[in-house]
Amino acid sequence: MIDITVAAGDFSPLQQQSELTWVEPPFNVAAREGYFICKVVGESMNKRIPNGSYCLFSEDPGGSRNGKIVLVQSTSINDSEFGSGYTVKEYHSVKSRSEDTWRHESIVLKPLSDLNFYEDIVLTEDDLQKFKVVGVFVKVIN
Repeated sequence: MIDITVAAGDFSPLQQQSELTWVEPPFNVAAREGYFICKVVGESMNKRIPNGSYCLFSEDPGGSRNGKIVLVQSTSINDSEFGSGYTVKEYHSVKSRSEDTWRHESIVLKPLSDLNFYEDIVLTEDDLQKFKVVGVFVKVIN
């Protein structure tokens, strides 16, 4: 388990990632390399992730993430003493293509909540260097 509490809201306050705690997965989850657990706090993802849930994530393998729920780290809220901010949202990419290349125009991180006051987080091309997908949601484990 990675000892950070992940916001299901906006990016969480500055945090420091502490040492890992090893946990035994539930009987219905096979331990795999690249899996980790985080506690997700907040109501912005309550259609899929209840507030306070421990969730299983896999390391981000890269490739298309469209429509997947992801754990995102903000490196723009980075402080050497306190760490970085994290959030969990559904990922949507808007891409533009030219002959042999493509680029992200924007990435939209969407809440999945029964409450209507949560807003999309829209990352434009200039913002994209400050954000990193660190994990892909697998399931709630508690």
